Parts: sequence; structure tokens; C-alpha cells
Amino acid sequence: MNTRKKISIMLVLADVLIIVMVFVIKSNSTVNVKAKDTVSAANVLVNSDDALDTYKDSEIEEYITVKEEEERIKAEEEAKRKEEEAAAQALAEQTARLAANAAIDANQNNMPSAPIPDTSYSDVASYAVQFVGNPYVYGGTSLTDGADCSGFVQSVYANFGVSLPRTAPAQSTVGYSVPVSEIQAGDIISYGYNGTVSHSALYIGDNTIVHASTPALGIRTDSMYIMPIVSVRRVAE
Repeated sequence: MNTRKKISIMLVLADVLIIVMVFVIKSNSTVNVKAKDTVSAANVLVNSDDALDTYKDSEIEEYITVKEEEERIKAEEEAKRKEEEAAAQALAEQTARLAANAAIDANQNNMPSAPIPDTSYSDVASYAVQFVGNPYVYGGTSLTDGADCSGFVQSVYANFGVSLPRTAPAQSTVGYSVPVSEIQAGDIISYGYNGTVSHSALYIGDNTIVHASTPALGIRTDSMYIMPIVSVRRVAE
């Protein structure tokens, strides 16, 4: 083979080699690009999953918060309902107790009160004020250890031999009625609202009363106008 033919064959082989190298380089670039695209797609997928998990967690937390608020409101409503039921029960028991006492006192009122023997009504007032400062005790009749309003009035008059009913409503019917303008020391003042008597006291003069006020205040003196006056009663002829 002559030299010219050899050179021609070598040039053809060189061209083929160049074409093969170019093809290989392009193929590698395509693979790298595809690999990069695959990694990017994987990252996007992971990020999407994280975002979905975050969204789900947020929904769960909101649901839990709503349920907790509903339970709190339900518990408050139940506590309020029980409190109202207890108050209603206490009121019903108190009403029944007052009705029973009123029935007993109605029988006692069939007998007229006797006048105070050998003394004056100012003596009743003087006697009553010496117990100022002693305690108020619901249902009590002790002038020293504690009495409620009607118990106080009853016990003061008992010292003078006068028997009075036990409750304030019943005491508002004893003796005879006296106009407020003619009130005098020793008269019984009955207080209340809408004509219903709920408190009794003894008038001691100068627009002042002595009475068993409240558990916090005990037996004390006050203005006679502390509450609406229902009646003034004098238990003597």
C-alpha cells in the first residue's frame, strides 16, 4: 500500500473517532442533566410531603383547640346549671320553713298579747339596748349568745312577761297597729318589700331602732328607715 492510501485511511479513522467521542460526550451530558432533574424532582417531592405534614398538623391542632373550648364551655354551663338548681332548692326549703313557722304562729296569734305589767315601754327599749354588740344567730333566741331579728324581739318582750310569736311576719300582727307618726319607744316595727314582712325591730326613740341585724353586724342600733316599713305594732291596750 502506498503512502497516500495509508494517509487517507488514517484520516477516515480519525474522523470516525472524533464522531464517536462527540457522541459519548453528548450522551454523558444528557445523563447528568437527567440525574440533576431526578434529584430536583425528589427534593420537590420531599418538600411537598413536609408541607402536607405541616398542614395536617395545623389542622389537628386547630381541631383539638376547638374541642377543648367546647368542653370548657360545656363544663361552665353544667356548673352554672347545678348552681341554679342548688339555689332554687335552697329557696324552696326556706319558703317551706317560713310557711311552717307562719302556720304555727297563726295558732299562737289566736290569743291576744297581754300588756306589760307594772312597767313602761321605755323600759323595754332601755332593756333591749344593753345587748347591742352581741351576735346574730339565725334561729337563735338568746340575747347574749345570739338571736335573729324576731328571736331578739321575742326574748326582749319575754323578759317583761309578754309572749310573742316566733317569726317576723307573725309579730307584724300582734297587738294593734300604730301610725308611724305616733310611734313610741318599745313599739315593734316590721319591715319588708311589697307588703311581705321579712324583718322586725324595736323602736327606741329618736328615729332609731335596736335589732339583730345580720350575721356580720350582730345586734346593733340603726336608723328606723333602713328598709320599707310595713307596720308598727304596740302590744298593749
